[in-house]
Amino acid sequence: MKRTVLGGAIAASIITVALVFTAAAPAMAATAPPKTLAEIQTAGAKATSDRITSLNREIPRISGNTCITDSNKSTILGTLNADLTGMQDLASAIAADADVASAAAHYKSIFDDYRVYGVGIAQAHYAAAADCIQSKAIPALTAAQTKLTAALAGKYADKSTPEIEAMMADLAAQIAAATAAIDGVAAEALAVTPADYNANHAVLSSVKTSVSSAVAAVKLAKQDAQAVLSALK
Repeated sequence: MKRTVLGGAIAASIITVALVFTAAAPAMAATAPPKTLAEIQTAGAKATSDRITSLNREIPRISGNTCITDSNKSTILGTLNADLTGMQDLASAIAADADVASAAAHYKSIFDDYRVYGVGIAQAHYAAAADCIQSKAIPALTAAQTKLTAALAGKYADKSTPEIEAMMADLAAQIAAATAAIDGVAAEALAVTPADYNANHAVLSSVKTSVSSAVAAVKLAKQDAQAVLSALK
């Protein structure tokens, strides 16, 4: 049986897993500003510059991601572009501040009002991963499952064994597990705001767990399908 049966499933799974693992735990930055105006301005310049660099890297990635739904892509890009504008405005404001109080307030806003790493980029990664699992990995694995099932019922019926049947059963179970784990996750991720994160730094933990569970199930499903395909050669 040709390996092209699983080509789409394997490619989609690999892309999805790679995307998810770029969504590392968000950076936890201290919001307390330094003491002097010069120190605040130096720290503010670095904090805003780092975030501007990260946002300028993420925005094209999201724009070019073809498996994110149009609605979710619009939401994600709206947040990231607003964060980018906010960081640029704060960089200018901090540089122009003439007193500690104003600079400290602007510095604190970098973290409390935007949460570029803790919310904006993190939720973008999780939502994108969820959409890619739903629109690419699961359909591709389901298509592979359908083709393998048909092959085992037809041309390759004589090669069916209890071991292959067990792998096919697990393939179905893992697809179902991935589907259940990822259901509603993109919407949940994108509903989180900086205020939510300020109140609870673990607000995206359940989202991360769901995405990780779905990725694990996709990987196991891919392994099952590959093993059955190899057995039918």
